Order: sequence, then structure tokens, then C-alpha cells
Amino acid sequence: MRTTVLRRVAVHDRYQLELKLGYPLIRGEKTRYRIDTYLFAPHSLGINPTIYDRTEFFRDIQHYVRMKTPRFRLNQVLSDPTSPLLHSEEILNENIGGLTAAIEDKLRNRLRILRAILKSATQIHVAPLMQAGGEPSPERAANYAALIESLLAQITAIEERYRALEQPLVAASASAELLRTYRLTDESISILVEEVLLHVHQVTAQWVDAAQCALWRTRLATQIRGETEHRQAQGYPSVLRKRTNEEYMRRVSALKKFTSSVLWLSITTRREGTTLEQVLFATAAGISMTFATLVAFYAQAVYGQFTAPVFLALVIAYMFKDRIKELGRAFSAQLLSQRLFDYRTTIQTQDGRRQLGQVREKMTHIEPHAVPAQVQAARATGLVNELEFAGSPESAILYAKLVELRADAFQYLTEDGLEITALNDIMRYDVRPFLRKMDDPYEERLMLRGDEVVPVRCHRTYHLNLVSVFAAEDGTTTCERTLLVLDRKGILRIEQYDALGATAHEAEQATRVEDLSEIDYPV
Repeated sequence: MRTTVLRRVAVHDRYQLELKLGYPLIRGEKTRYRIDTYLFAPHSLGINPTIYDRTEFFRDIQHYVRMKTPRFRLNQVLSDPTSPLLHSEEILNENIGGLTAAIEDKLRNRLRILRAILKSATQIHVAPLMQAGGEPSPERAANYAALIESLLAQITAIEERYRALEQPLVAASASAELLRTYRLTDESISILVEEVLLHVHQVTAQWVDAAQCALWRTRLATQIRGETEHRQAQGYPSVLRKRTNEEYMRRVSALKKFTSSVLWLSITTRREGTTLEQVLFATAAGISMTFATLVAFYAQAVYGQFTAPVFLALVIAYMFKDRIKELGRAFSAQLLSQRLFDYRTTIQTQDGRRQLGQVREKMTHIEPHAVPAQVQAARATGLVNELEFAGSPESAILYAKLVELRADAFQYLTEDGLEITALNDIMRYDVRPFLRKMDDPYEERLMLRGDEVVPVRCHRTYHLNLVSVFAAEDGTTTCERTLLVLDRKGILRIEQYDALGATAHEAEQATRVEDLSEIDYPV
């Protein structure tokens, strides 16, 4: 089983970067991962300990922890014994007379997780179609036809079998809450299928000639209209109109959250070392009070109780007492920052009854000379302009994460044969603090064109570099660099580099596009 941390960086929106980390679970073993992310920013952006401290850094971070969606293909959704669709059918067949509260709870989870699995399965199925480039050819047309035929046949079969569950649910006197879950999941599945088919419709011309393209698009359009008509017939309000679709967007987002929340885990975050911090602060206060008391006793013993020297000694003692206390607090804080992390997040099951592990986080500003050589080498990969690295000073931030997963976490997350092989830690990072001191994104410069001097519009961008070092308990270490290109209006794109400096992928513009790769992000 793979034990290295899985990493994916993507643009969530104009101002937020999304970093997804996957922590593999090993049956019966406690696992530990260390992830150090170094963020390099141009010095001109003013990112320093005074302006951008750890409090503001963690304010810009939003965390989600969830179970990795079980991996199924479309045909496995229909036939695999561990498929939630088959589980739901078996449960209803075995409980025709009625459903207990425990069985209903299990059914609600099975119905909702089916939608998450179906999303992942359709992404895997159509991923070959989403590869950029290519001209229509007989071979490509044959591959397209085979893939779409199986896609339509299997999606139709899954939807028919799912919608056939309604009658057994009613016959078993299912509660209103269970029927509501069934209908909301049905609506969400219909929207998902419609979105997948719309994406396939868009790329058809890259795979088949004009005549076949028209035929395939007509067939896909018929299937897409069928999904819309189904939602209208069921009274679901999630239908796009020509006018403003504000309510549609709210409902689609709510449906995705409702169905995917079955995979979410409960997290509790607190500051680390608060008790020890208070003990050290109290010790500093005690030392300062001891000093002041000794000075007072000594002055009274030498000069008497009510004399001017005693009064002066008490004032001086108080002044030094206050400074000793503050110096002690500062020393304690520095000591704690060296030995402890800033925050500790406990990962639990949704009911809060089982602890699965913990994530410890720490942020600190570091000097350029303190950056490890491995990170400096990764930072320099893919550079096309030597001035970018040699001539421009940068501010460096270290964001460290230590992940510990319990040995029995795998057992708690595995139920009825549905294996959860990893936990996904999704972090969204708001980059707006880096935009405050940027110049205007466009500037006009003059150039000579022929014999005429003409203005040219130039785009001013800034580069943030993220270098992540992943260390597993078995000693495996990997290092990756991500280039984040911004201007004053936000994120423009990201570029990923492997260890050798070759570009691995380049993201789209900041406007988010639905990703049909195998990576499954929550919404």
C-alpha cells in the first residue's frame, strides 16, 4: 500500500488557493507524516513578522477533513458486493416489514455516499475524453463511441435501480426523514449526471467528425433533457432558467454539501501548550515578585520602614519587577514556540465517540539562510530568469504540519466492507494579505514600431513559491514546488514543478472550472 502523502494544489477562486493532502491509512499501524511547506514571497509585499504574524496567518486558513471517497468504477457500482447501491437494495429486501431507527440511519448514509461514489466513478470513466488536444480520427471515434455507449448504459442502469428504491421505501413505511434523504440524493445525482454529460457534449468535436458529432450531440442532448424533465416531474426546483439563477446555485451547493457530508469528519482545534504557557507565565510572575519583595525587605532593614530611601527602593523594585515579568513571558513564549506547535486539531468520527488522530500545525517566519539546501534547490527549479532568484530578496514562511493517525483508525472507518483507505485534509488559504501592497496590474510602456512610438499595455504580476517537503515515518521524503502567479486582482494561475524542474501541470485561470480528473474535491 502506498504510504506517501498525496498532494494536489488547485485554484479554488480568485482569492483562495486550495491544498489537498491525502494521508494513507495502514491497517493495524499507527502512521505519522511530517509536511513542511515553505512559502517564498517578494520582499516588496511587506510580509514580515510585524505585519503578518501567526494569528493573521491562521485566520486566513480554512480546514476540512474528510474520508477519501471509496474508489469504484461505474460497472462496480452496479455489481460490486460492497457497493452502497447493492447494500441499500439488500437492506430493503431483508426488512420488508419495517425499518428500525438504526437501519434507517444506515440507509441514509448509504444513499448519500452513493452520490459521492458516483461522482468519482464518472470522473474516472470520462477522464480519457478530457485530455486536451487531438484531431478526429477513426480510431479516436471508435474509442469515443465505446466509452460513451458504456457511460450512457451504466448511468441509465444506476439511475433506474436507484429510483426503483422509492417503492420499497414507501412499502416499508420509511420515515419522512429517510424519504427526504432519498429525494434530495435523487435530485443531486440527476444534477451530477447532467453536468457530466454537458462536459462530454463540449468535447465531442475533438473526437469525431462533423457528421458523427451532430449525431452524438443530439443523443447526449436527449439524455440531458431527460434529467431536467425528471427533476421537473418530481417537483425539484433545481432547474436552470434564462433569468438570474441565484436560487439554483444556492440549492445545488446545498445538495452537494448534504450528500458529501456523510464523508466529513469532526475536528476540534485548540491552541497547543496553553497549560504549560500559564505555568511558565506564573513562574515568571513569581520570580519578579520574589525580586521586588527581597528589595523591599532589604531596604526596610537598612533604612527603616517609612523613609525616603525605602520609598525610592520600592519604586525601583516595582519597575524592575514589571520588566522581569515581561522578559520572563517573552522568554517563555520563545521557548514554547521552539518546542511546541501553535495548534492541535483532533480528528474524530462524526458522532465524536472515536478519535482517529491529530494534526499539529505551526507557522514561523524564517531567515533565508535558515532554509534547508533541499528546499533552496527545489525553489530554484524551473527558473527562466536568473534575476528572479539571485537579485530579488524574498520573505520566507515555514508552515509545518505533523500528522499522527491511530492504528485503529482504519477499523473505525471501515463498515460493511466499504473500505476507507485514506483521509483527505483540505486547506483553503486566502492570499488577499499578499495583494495589499501590489502595484496596479497594468502599466503602459512605450515602444518603437517602425518609425512610430506607440504605447504598449504591460501586465505586472508577482510570484509566490510554495515548496513542500513530505516525510513519512518509513523515511520516504519527497519535495515539490508550486508557482503561484498573482496580480493585484487575485490569483491568475498556478504551475506545478516536479523534483527535476519540469512543469507537471498548469492550472486554468482563476475562474473555477469543474474538474473531471480522478481527484475528488468536496464542495
